Amino acid sequence: MTSLRLALATLVAVCVVLVTCLVSIPAVARGQITREDVRQLVAKGDPATKRTRATISFNGTEREYFVQLPHDYESRRTYWLLVAAHGGGGNGADSRVGRYGHWAERLGLEAIVVTPTFHQTNAAAVRFPSLGEDEFLKAVIADVKSNHKLQARILLTGYSRGGQFSHRFALQNPRLVFACAPQAAGSWTTPDGRFLMEGRGEIRNPSKALASMAPSDLQKRWRANFDPRAVAPVAGLPAKPGAERIPFHVMCGTLDTRYEIALDFVASLKDSGYEVTTEWPRSPHGPTEPGHVEEWEKFRRRAIEFLLEVTAR
Repeated sequence: MTSLRLALATLVAVCVVLVTCLVSIPAVARGQITREDVRQLVAKGDPATKRTRATISFNGTEREYFVQLPHDYESRRTYWLLVAAHGGGGNGADSRVGRYGHWAERLGLEAIVVTPTFHQTNAAAVRFPSLGEDEFLKAVIADVKSNHKLQARILLTGYSRGGQFSHRFALQNPRLVFACAPQAAGSWTTPDGRFLMEGRGEIRNPSKALASMAPSDLQKRWRANFDPRAVAPVAGLPAKPGAERIPFHVMCGTLDTRYEIALDFVASLKDSGYEVTTEWPRSPHGPTEPGHVEEWEKFRRRAIEFLLEVTAR
């Protein structure tokens, strides 16, 4: 009887140890993944880029942008200006947009990296370069140029809403843009002026179509974004002459609901004679499980590798 009691006591002790160990194992290791767990994985990889906040007066309002200088910066040298446009809900100080600067520094792109804070409300939220946001970026470029020696044209990239802004700005400002790497945009404007929208494909005469849509006809997350005042000026505009000389690198996750329209946009670039390269990471629009984190990071690194390649020519 004593031996039996001893055996039972030992078994209970072992079970307690096992349960304690299991509880102490992180949720990721136990396979119980939440979006917060994945967000923490992403945050752990956020590089600490050193950026300085700058402000300009634009249309009577103080606006901000952030500047990252190369670690070996010399005032007499000429640098590329890399503009990285942040996504929806972000700003120029966002760590996600700061990753472009991290990879620029790590991979040796001789660039001054600028991340402006764009407006987030209503029409400006979808990153159409109208209602002043294209002019705001031009003002930022001029301000940086007044303090540093820069190449004549800029490098441009951005993810999500930043991808919407970057490709439209490039197509409408070919004299200002040397290369463009737009990523995972929710809508695209093709060089011949066709409007491609996530979940709807091509929309003909976008300013008229979007203006006439009832709110119930649009996905909830699009309702506040598609203000006809912003859509009308640029969504259906064909590219300016000379834009075909801009090399593009287009990326979107294969698990992203925006993947199909990204393929269509790439096809439109090729049909119009543009130089375009692509990459399709196995990722949704944002990481939802640990396996996506490394794939999601490819967006920033591959953009910089593309820009390194085209600027080295």
